[in-house]
Amino acid sequence: MFISINHIPVKQGREADFEKMFLERDRSVENQPGFLSLDILKPGQKSFPGGKPEPIGDNEYQVLTRWENQAAFRTWVQSDAFKKSHSREVDHSIFEGRSYLTYHESLEGAGAQKEPVHS
Repeated sequence: MFISINHIPVKQGREADFEKMFLERDRSVENQPGFLSLDILKPGQKSFPGGKPEPIGDNEYQVLTRWENQAAFRTWVQSDAFKKSHSREVDHSIFEGRSYLTYHESLEGAGAQKEPVHS
């Protein structure tokens, strides 16, 4: 399984605007060959053993997508559907700095070794 995470810093006080924007997004990714799932993760908390949970501090949302493999992800990124889904006007004042991507191969995890389900 291949995982892409888009790390998006959002300005304090603009969280509701960002969440609304994502809830109203184009959902064509969900129909792409090799796509498995998408999660939008709100900034969370960190906790050390014996300590109290505290905010992580960077107000970074993460958009995590899971794919059957890296080739399926790359095909999506190069597709016309990707270009269309990322072409709408965005209020850049929502963001605090630049977003960035990280890529991961899953070694083990729930569903990581399952055969893909095709319809």
